[in-house]
Amino acid sequence: MTSERVLKAQNVRWDISELYARHDDARLEADLQEALSRAEKFAGNYRGKIMAEAVTAEILHEAIVELEAIYGKIYQPEIYAFLAFTADTADDATKALYARCQELMAQVQNSVLFFEIELQKIAPAAFALLLATGRLETYRHYLEGVRLHTPYTLSEKEEQVINKKDLSGKHALVNLYTEYTAAFSWQLEVDGAVRTLTGEEVRNLLRRPEAELRERAKRAFDGRYGENTILFTNLFNTMLKDHALEMEMRGYDSPIAPAHLRNRIAPEIVETMMEVTSAHNHLAQEYYTLKAQLLKLPKTRGCDLIAPVTAQREVIPFADGKRMILQAFENFSPEFNRLAQQMFDRRWIDAEVRPNKRGGAYCHGTLPQHHPYILMSYNDDIDNVYTLAHELGHALHDFYASRKQTLFNYHPPLVAAETASVFAEMLLTRKLLGEVKARELRIAILTGKLEDFFATIHTQNYYTRFELDAHLQGAKTRLAAPQLCELWTKRRHEMYGNAVDFLPEQQWYWAAIPHFMHTRFYCYAYTFGALLVLALFNRYEEEGKSFIPRYIELLETGGADSPENMMKKMGFDLRRAEFWENGFRLMGSFLEELQTLIGK
Repeated sequence: MTSERVLKAQNVRWDISELYARHDDARLEADLQEALSRAEKFAGNYRGKIMAEAVTAEILHEAIVELEAIYGKIYQPEIYAFLAFTADTADDATKALYARCQELMAQVQNSVLFFEIELQKIAPAAFALLLATGRLETYRHYLEGVRLHTPYTLSEKEEQVINKKDLSGKHALVNLYTEYTAAFSWQLEVDGAVRTLTGEEVRNLLRRPEAELRERAKRAFDGRYGENTILFTNLFNTMLKDHALEMEMRGYDSPIAPAHLRNRIAPEIVETMMEVTSAHNHLAQEYYTLKAQLLKLPKTRGCDLIAPVTAQREVIPFADGKRMILQAFENFSPEFNRLAQQMFDRRWIDAEVRPNKRGGAYCHGTLPQHHPYILMSYNDDIDNVYTLAHELGHALHDFYASRKQTLFNYHPPLVAAETASVFAEMLLTRKLLGEVKARELRIAILTGKLEDFFATIHTQNYYTRFELDAHLQGAKTRLAAPQLCELWTKRRHEMYGNAVDFLPEQQWYWAAIPHFMHTRFYCYAYTFGALLVLALFNRYEEEGKSFIPRYIELLETGGADSPENMMKKMGFDLRRAEFWENGFRLMGSFLEELQTLIGK
């Protein structure tokens, strides 16, 4: 750690030219056209054959391999366009390319849509015989997943209409939301000078020691969403109604049901997890009551949730953060270190802070035969080190899954997608706690990790409760802005109780959560993944190095098995409340150590 002024990951930009040289690369257009051509040929070769009595496992296997190749061909241009767009949402050429790629993706999907519909029409006995040949074992999980959607799949023509209307419907609204919010900037006085700041930079001010600055930053950030209430209320209501109409058409009994099906997880498992999480909200309330004492405030305010509790603000430039993470990975496995190192060496990370860059952070696992990319805005503190470790964990998951999985089995379901990312954070935490003896710094590490737990587990739990409330009510009637704010503050209060006083502007923060727009009911995956990892990490600390091969095997599974089966192989039962309570015991031990350090 250092205080050198080599800040904000200057010039740490990715190189995506391995995909295409630029937006008008002739290879990009050629790949788009090849994908369209192969999709049409696929339809000519296989339409009517998949549901025919004469279909064989060999024919089905041949079709799946070709279908994966078609999607791989169309994904690559779309991936390039997405990466370029999120790195600079103001670039008109990139926006046009991204829109074109989405349009052609819909064309490809519509051409090959018949395949999964015909697959669903194979009689159960005939389908069992096809699987029994062993020829389809690689694709068993994919095939069974397709057939799970049978009750909710419409006719081919109806599915094609939905794909087309989404281009000018929800996909267009998501793009509008992303572009509009990425263009936000704030003018705030910081350190005696008025500065123009990006959203990431404003959020980073919430980690500053000055209470008055934190309040101004939070009021400004959340207030901007309140100033645009007409836009965000209409966007959110439209997405709620769109989802409700599609759920009605498909026959789902709950707006969250498609997420459970997508995640291959039983609804009762998710509900048990959420109930256990809510039952442990008292941990967050105890912590934030304690934090007010650490901050020497009457009560923790909503702008103080991630405020530093020590007077000295640790500045950690990108190079130092990189070194800390790689050392933590090396302590676990030299291979982890080697795989992560190439993300830096080969410029697959974009961490520079700059205007018009999409907020937040992500790791985009592209294709099994290609490497992932990471986008974030690194702001030189320990929290950003954790964000980088988190995204590198995702990258490790992608690397391992690509060893054994093909495209349709590559991506783990969302609830398992956070496994390696949160595990990476825990490796960093144990490294720091193992090395740091100084009381003040140890307090800072413990408070930071507890706050991260609360943000990843409890906060995402109430986000999911709010989202479900909004969908259930929004399906019946348009929700006015005050109604959305009321639903939001009600669920927020369940988590924090009276331990935190929130600023009036914070009622608008629901509008700043991109997952509510991008992917319905994404948020519970964070809660699920974090608690799952805490159980895995406890097992690692019990077993030591003998745990590592089984953990790597788990990552190599990718999306080739259900989360429940994967965890059974690790010796866990997701249906038992006791499994989820394990994670809260670890959090409780961190809280107890913190109380001991501060003499409470």
